[in-house]
Amino acid sequence: MMGALLSLLNQTLLNPMLPSIMADTHVDATTAQWLASGFTLVNAIVIAITAFLMDRFTTRKLFISSFVLFLIGSILGAWGPNFGVLLAGRLLQAICGGVMIPMTMTILLLFYPAKKRGSAMGMFSLVIMVAPAIGPALSGVVTDSLGWHMLFALMAVLAVVILVTAIAFLQNAGETKPVTLDKPSLLFCSFGLLFLLYGFSQLGHVETVALGVVLVVVGAVTLFFFTRRQLHMEQPFLEIGVLKNKRFLLGTIVLMILQASLASLALTLPLYIQTVRGMSATTSGLVMIPGAIFGAIAGYFSGRLYDKFGPYKVTIVGIVLLGVGSLMCVFFDMTTPVLFISASFAVRNVGLMLANTPLTTWSISKLSDKVLHHGNAVSNTLRQVAATLFIAIMISIMSLVTSVSEKHGNPQAELFGITATFIVSLGIVVVALVVVIVSMRGSRNQGSAKEVESAALDLNAAMKSNPYTINATDTLDNAIRSFLQYQTSGLPIIEDDGRIVGFISDGDVMRFMEKHNVSLAAENLAMVMPDTEGFDAKASSLMKQSVMDIGTRRVITAPHDASLQDVCEIFATRRMHKLPVSDHGILVGTISRGDVMRVLMQRLDQHFLK
Repeated sequence: MMGALLSLLNQTLLNPMLPSIMADTHVDATTAQWLASGFTLVNAIVIAITAFLMDRFTTRKLFISSFVLFLIGSILGAWGPNFGVLLAGRLLQAICGGVMIPMTMTILLLFYPAKKRGSAMGMFSLVIMVAPAIGPALSGVVTDSLGWHMLFALMAVLAVVILVTAIAFLQNAGETKPVTLDKPSLLFCSFGLLFLLYGFSQLGHVETVALGVVLVVVGAVTLFFFTRRQLHMEQPFLEIGVLKNKRFLLGTIVLMILQASLASLALTLPLYIQTVRGMSATTSGLVMIPGAIFGAIAGYFSGRLYDKFGPYKVTIVGIVLLGVGSLMCVFFDMTTPVLFISASFAVRNVGLMLANTPLTTWSISKLSDKVLHHGNAVSNTLRQVAATLFIAIMISIMSLVTSVSEKHGNPQAELFGITATFIVSLGIVVVALVVVIVSMRGSRNQGSAKEVESAALDLNAAMKSNPYTINATDTLDNAIRSFLQYQTSGLPIIEDDGRIVGFISDGDVMRFMEKHNVSLAAENLAMVMPDTEGFDAKASSLMKQSVMDIGTRRVITAPHDASLQDVCEIFATRRMHKLPVSDHGILVGTISRGDVMRVLMQRLDQHFLK
């Protein structure tokens, strides 16, 4: 995880120091954006072949080799006599970044048993959220005080520490296989994306528009041949056949749009702060910290919100927030307060992270375990490609609008160019919202069931006053035997004094026994790793668990003086099938949907007899 943290930290350092690099190397924004788009392009290609690399080489050899490249790249960046050397160093760093995240996840899942994987991945999620929080601020402070060369020197020092640690302690995980890499596919993919990226970058200057169009066409044709080759191979370089799954395709498209919107703003925002407003790199970095922190918090809770409300509502809220943040950016001018700038970036980040996990989980949920890793590779590769291409497109738009607006003066012209990118970013968020509304409509949580009329129905007429229960000290073995013996689907968990402390249902057992695929979504990646633990192993582990380990501790109860209409509302809104009835925390009975139906039928019969 140290390696993953450093590679992600390095990835977030660039944006605040980009204006300083442009000034020192005497390049414009169109050229400088290659430090970002070139990085993500190489990152995308390496992510696509990571499965091959992990099959072909031991984890120890792959880790050490990747960090050797990272070290060389950092040294080149620290030296950086010109833009070409700096770009070469940045691309070497990107190779390490593309390998590190998937490999770290795989190692964690191999070393940790299934019941501890959730904790392991939670710890890993925390690590990958730390980098965006501290990276921009660190970059800004060091750039202003020591210069951007020192940032690369710092990365080199940290890389040496990690290399020495890895050589001393890192062990191999998994086994290697005699697999081969399809070299034509690698060439088609690499050159197709390169032509496409370079072509888009040339569209920002009137004199190179024709060249840009030609390169975009060549790149598109090359990628067409790459796609056709993948569809006809038994072991494709990238299993793009998973895109035939409509849900996965739509989810991936939305994730690509969101990633493109995020990447473009992360690059243009420092240009606005430093070039247009004349503020420091430190300010540029500090502006991004609240967004990173609140985004990390939103990412942490997004999985829980997904479980509670479903994918549709959480995703819609996330994209709407992303749109609100983008709209705030459109109003940036020469006097916009720093707090407003920071708030707009924070709202965007919260929205992105809220939408990421639900979209990733929803889109990949229909893929089988056999192709799940291919789905991860395709999704993350396409997200990186979208970010790469959109950075080039946005910089081209910015350059074109700036050049057309030069009559208004340099800072004002640059403001017009950056505002144009914010407007385009807002536009693609709106497109994403429309796609989600259309594609995820069937995933909405259903509304409340029709409430039962007549609030006068008596709870006592329906509930069982001598319910079956289970003690808090019992095991799941006792609970399952009780389910079968009493022919019930749920039991209140009580202490010796009759106080309710939990509720255990057959649904809780099913959730324990189901596949617990691990979902991880962050700003620049989204992955789902399959749970491979067998049924017998889970069953054996289940029987040893306490009912309090599996059951629900925060019990929803019906007060003993509630009406049946109140109970019906709980059943409908909470989607429950059985409720404990309590009197000041002491169990006095249980009521189920069937009990309500029985009383309702009795009342209906009485009505018709009259």
